[in-house]
Amino acid sequence: MRTIIEKLCTEHVRLARLVRLINGHSCLRTDASAPNIALLVDVLCYLTRFPDISHHVIEDRMVEKLLAKKALSIEFGHEIETQHQTLIRDGRDLLQDLESAVRGENMSQELVDSRVRLYAERLRHNMVIEELTLFPAAEKNLNDQDWREIASTGAYGQTDPLFEGAVDERFAQLYRVITAEATVASVEEPF
Repeated sequence: MRTIIEKLCTEHVRLARLVRLINGHSCLRTDASAPNIALLVDVLCYLTRFPDISHHVIEDRMVEKLLAKKALSIEFGHEIETQHQTLIRDGRDLLQDLESAVRGENMSQELVDSRVRLYAERLRHNMVIEELTLFPAAEKNLNDQDWREIASTGAYGQTDPLFEGAVDERFAQLYRVITAEATVASVEEPF
């Protein structure tokens, strides 16, 4: 099922846009008075609501299938699964920290800022590893029955609340920013 890989690759392009937004936008300042703190909270809220519960689940199922067939090294399989667990944990912790910063609670701004950058880098690194190892191994070694089982996990059909169909109201501001930046940059990538 090439469509699953294509869907995951399209999602990687979209996630890379969010990583660029985190890294390149003035929203890296996480104090309560920062002009784009709400935007950063929206990005992390999205990342903990969609990729963590849908996108990564599909990739983890692919890893399980490939490990069972001995078509992916145990080290790469465990590395991808560990990266997903780390991203889930760090994303939720970071979201809580940012929400505390918005409320003006006592937070170390330098620590939160560095954790935001680290999270973005981990997400970027995870996507690169998957595109170089997981996706090619899956295309080569998984059969139609494997793909049907992966698709039947329930996570495959979940609608992306930011990029597919009607944009969830929670992410309306984030969508406007991404759309404006894509227009300015004349981005030709899937959206």
